[in-house]
Formats: sequence, C-alpha cells, structure tokens
Amino acid sequence: MISQHLPSLSRRQLLQLSGASLLAPLLQGCGPKEPLVVAGHPWPGYEIFFMARDLGWLPIQGMQCLDNANASESMQAIRDGRAQAAMLTLDEMIRLCSEGFDLRVAMIFDISVGADVVITKPGINHAQDLVGKTIGYEASALGALMLHEFLSHSILDRSEVNLIDLPHDQHNQAWLNGEVDALITYEPNATKLLKSGGQRLFDSKQIPDKIFDLLVVTADAAQRHKVVLHDIIDIHFKALHHFRTNPMDSAHRIAKRMDISTEDLRQVYRGLLIPDALANYAYLSNQDLRMIQAASHLVKVMHDAGIIVDDCDLRTIFTNEFIPKERL
Repeated sequence: MISQHLPSLSRRQLLQLSGASLLAPLLQGCGPKEPLVVAGHPWPGYEIFFMARDLGWLPIQGMQCLDNANASESMQAIRDGRAQAAMLTLDEMIRLCSEGFDLRVAMIFDISVGADVVITKPGINHAQDLVGKTIGYEASALGALMLHEFLSHSILDRSEVNLIDLPHDQHNQAWLNGEVDALITYEPNATKLLKSGGQRLFDSKQIPDKIFDLLVVTADAAQRHKVVLHDIIDIHFKALHHFRTNPMDSAHRIAKRMDISTEDLRQVYRGLLIPDALANYAYLSNQDLRMIQAASHLVKVMHDAGIIVDDCDLRTIFTNEFIPKERL
C-alpha cells in the first residue's frame, strides 16, 4: 500500500503541519497588495500631478502610473482592469458608470473655462459655415459632449456636417493634412492651432460647470487602497503649492513635457480653474450640490443625445473622504 512508504509523523508534527495549512491563507493576505494603478494622459489640468512625478514625489509605494495617449485609452484601461483609477472628465466618468462600473470621485483636478475648444480653419467664421464641412472629434470621450453642446448652441444638426472620430493624439496631423475643417480639441493643442491660423468658434466658457476633470477610482480599489489614495492626493496638493509658489520652475517643467513655450503655457492655464484642497473638500461634500447638479444635468444631456443608454446612480459617487484634512 502507498501508506507503507510514507514516514510516520508524530502528533506534534501533524499539529504543526495542520497549523501551517490553516495559517497559509492568512500569511498570503499579509503579503504586499497589488498596487493601485493610476491611468492618465496629457492634459494641462493633470500636469500638476505629472509634475509631482518629475519632482520625484511620485510614484509612491503601493501605486503605479499608466501613461496613455488619450482619454479613450484611460477609459479602456479601467474597463480592462489594467487600471483601478484614472484621470477622466465628469462625462467620461458618467459613461463608465452607465456601463455598470461602481466608481468614486476622489478629487477634482480642474474645471474647464475655455480650455476645451472648437477650432475652425480660416474663412469659417460662423457655425453655419460648417454645413457640409468635416469636424474631427474624439467620439468616445469628452469630444462627444462638446460636439453635442456645440451643435445645440449653433442650431446645427449632425446630418449637416461630416464627422470623423479622431483620438486626440491624431488631431494635429489631421489638421495639417487637411482632413478636417474644424476640430473639437483641447489644450495645449488648441493654443498651437490658434497660433497657426485656426479660429476659436466655441469653447467651454459657454457651457459653465459641465467639464470637470477628476480622479476617478473603482469603489473596490478605493476601499482597498485608502491610505495610498490619501497620500497620492496629498502629494498632488503639495505639487499644486509648488506650482503656485514656484511658477518659473513649474512652468519650465510643465512646458517641456507639453512641448510648448512657457509663454503659451500661461495662455493654456487661463482656461482652467484649479481647486485647492479646501475647494475640493467643499465640492465633494454632501452639503454642496454643485457636483450632483452638474452630473445630473450631464446624465440627461448624454442620455438625450444617445451618448449613453443606461442612467447612472450618482448617490454614492462623490466623496471628500480622501481629501487630506491637514491640507484644509
């Protein structure tokens, strides 16, 4: 019999083995957690976070950064499970929420007040001049919302224009190649195109309190990585302080990464409001209804425009629990 070839074990050895087997799952749980992966892509409002990385403050233990070319890639990273947190606009967060993702908004990076733009080629001075012309936009991200708002304000129908879905990192090439007559784009591309002769036809100043850039985290990851999330946000506000108190150093670092001049950078940031920790704490509190009202309005707009099919439950999404109290 097989058992005859096994060595005999003492009662003490048996107890040690059984104890070890019981402890194994617990010991595994004491090992290092999977890191919180934060997905991001180029956008002026996110650059203060990336400046913290340039300064050597990020990443910290328990986190990883995932660099993407555009918002669509960052959204896909959440869908695929390659990232648990992402830098997204309010409408992009609503898209994921409507797809069934349980999300939390942990921080507001910025509010767009002119940094998202509809730019046209010379000679196109009015919205009606775009009838029969081609508009490039990123259909899976903020571009879809900007298109809807622009057409609504301009009393244009989608059928009156030709639409091309273009990821943001392809905007400049499409413009140079003459593939589009207008682009729905954002900074820093907007400033570059305006300097090359483009004309600003519409921007986010005309749709206030609709374009918020956020740090979005899956609900599960928000619970598992509370300390890491708190520390990441604290470092962002540390970098924001550096941005405001050391403007020359900050401008040099950010302009280099964005491949624009420091002079153009100043123009870029005129189109953004960047809330500090106190403003974040207020915006994301249960007592302040601005975020809920903005999101509720966007859900309706996006639903009516066919951008989303299912509604989004906003009751638990916004939270200020991760905003460092020592920064208030």
